[in-house]
Amino acid sequence: MNNFVIAVGSFVSGLATEALEAALKIGVVSVNMNGTACKVPIAADCINKVKAKGLTGRKKKTVKC
Repeated sequence: MNNFVIAVGSFVSGLATEALEAALKIGVVSVNMNGTACKVPIAADCINKVKAKGLTGRKKKTVKC
């Protein structure tokens, strides 16, 4: 769910404000990673970072699998 909100806020310019509001309502997501070094991104920070760079609405040309 967290990654979906980030994707919508970053790549769909018409829904960026609604995604940011949803990210602020969700807040920090905590996930039990069983001791690994993985981190869960904060959706509002990621959306604001993309907005600050001026890349809102720009889709990636390639997919990393």
